[in-house]
Amino acid sequence: MKPLLAVFLLAAMPLRAELDVRDLVDRANKALRGDSSRARLSMTIETPEWKRTLEVEGWNKDRTHAFIVLRAPAKERGNTTLRRKTEMWVWMPKVERVIKIPPTMMHAAWQGSDFTYEDIVKADSIVKDYTHKLLKTVKETGRTVYRIEATPRPDAPVVWGKVITAAAVYDDQSVVPLLEEDYSERGELIRTITFSDIKVLGGRRVPARLECVPSKKKGKRTILQYHELEFDLPLDDAFFGYQRLQKAGGS
Repeated sequence: MKPLLAVFLLAAMPLRAELDVRDLVDRANKALRGDSSRARLSMTIETPEWKRTLEVEGWNKDRTHAFIVLRAPAKERGNTTLRRKTEMWVWMPKVERVIKIPPTMMHAAWQGSDFTYEDIVKADSIVKDYTHKLLKTVKETGRTVYRIEATPRPDAPVVWGKVITAAAVYDDQSVVPLLEEDYSERGELIRTITFSDIKVLGGRRVPARLECVPSKKKGKRTILQYHELEFDLPLDDAFFGYQRLQKAGGS
């Protein structure tokens, strides 16, 4: 090999590896959403004092649009969250009000859970707002697990100072997220999301159970359990129209 060519190839290798890691993060991030999807799931919120479970139906498109409806319990049925790009609204049928979520509320808990409104709005933030570094690779039976560190790009509009993720690539090349650890700018672990109960839903291998545990709230956690998933639905932008908010409870 000519010296100049060897130098060129060695210089190119880290860039190629970086692109592959970013692609892996992107595919893991899309595992439960796809390009478009519909899901039915239960969300259980637990604290040392109380526990409640919500039945949820949601639609997503392109990680820029989301339409989420509470189906149960009866007293919360019809509560709807609509996301269109960076804007979000909530319809509360009990008081017959539509509320636009301002930027100051984006860090507030969604439905009292350990997920925030920002988690819904910034569905692709982990891909576009961060740079990624491979930390560890572990070969297991039927799959390889990659542990990745994501750090914010300069001036990126993000909350986390660092995100550690783990994703599995199976022998059939399907990608499944396994773990997310979100850290503050000071390096404190704020919450951990564990993905488990891996099964086939909607024709794809996905984690059917997510458990989000905040580090500073002892005994509190939020569990998402997916029951149904459909992918690649023909959803147009009109499906996520503002006019559908007040009709969602019966849709």
